[in-house]
Amino acid sequence: MKKYAFLVVAILALLVFASGCTSTNSYSSNGISFNYPTSWQQLSTNGTLNIAAVADPNSKDNSTGSANTLAIIQSEPLPSGQDVKAVYDATYSQYAASDPTYKSISDTTTTVDGVTAYVNTHTVDVDGVTKQEEAVWFSKNGNVYIILCGALPSDFAAQQDNFNMIINSFKVQ
Repeated sequence: MKKYAFLVVAILALLVFASGCTSTNSYSSNGISFNYPTSWQQLSTNGTLNIAAVADPNSKDNSTGSANTLAIIQSEPLPSGQDVKAVYDATYSQYAASDPTYKSISDTTTTVDGVTAYVNTHTVDVDGVTKQEEAVWFSKNGNVYIILCGALPSDFAAQQDNFNMIINSFKVQ
């Protein structure tokens, strides 16, 4: 009976592997690494804070040519005398005061690469398109890292597993 149970488990594991459920791409550059879905693509980054970006090419907005579902990684030195929570709080206070399209959904915490991370989920208009974003902030080795995952609000829940893959596999090298 045990032999039969082992065979069933082995066949199920093979089916899951073959179906692509465990298939990922890996990013490793700019002092960070993370996994992302095989169907996604790396994007070139611009801006001084952006160090990596990946996106679902199937989410391309025909009017802008940009992907609606993506993850952007940002990093900058932690300001002297401040902790990541203070920088996080100041940033979202400023957004709330200055951007009328910004609407906070939740503030929570999680763990990324062994440290406490602060998570702000919100909606905001980006180039005239309303997006739902999950911004995960943490500090490691004197830098603030932000993993910004976003999608159209109607697609966000369906993309949560992909966002979690990136967040949960994220490492500072």
